[in-house]
Amino acid sequence: MELHKYEFKRVRVVATNGKVFVGFVDVYTHELDDPDGLESIAVKPDGTTGYVVGFYEKDIVSIEVLETTEVAEISPQLQLA
Repeated sequence: MELHKYEFKRVRVVATNGKVFVGFVDVYTHELDDPDGLESIAVKPDGTTGYVVGFYEKDIVSIEVLETTEVAEISPQLQLA
């Protein structure tokens, strides 16, 4: 999935549990830097402060880059981890 290409971009992530998250990719972790050997990103959800939501590549169904001004449709059952 090459998660590194999403670092420092605004994205819409659909997780394997069906939840949709929209926000800024604040951190990318290479698989060699992860104790479990898994590539991951941390997303700071739009409209929030003080926390991020982490995603391993295996937990992402789809991810897309959004324009910074694009309004994203978020699933109504959005629950932050």
